[in-house]
Amino acid sequence: MKLVLIGAITGLVLSISWIIWGFGAALAILLTTAIFALIGLALDLSGFSFKKIVNKLSAKLAE
Repeated sequence: MKLVLIGAITGLVLSISWIIWGFGAALAILLTTAIFALIGLALDLSGFSFKKIVNKLSAKLAE
């Protein structure tokens, strides 16, 4: 059910942006979203997490 909701919201945002800004801008928004999603997926598969990064940073700042 969550994927259906995400797909519906994505389609709505894409169609509204297409109407407001035109096809080129809507395509740029879609490509940018896809690129950042792939970067996030790669970081997630590599084991990066914000919690680990914040813990390392705060440990270094505390020293």
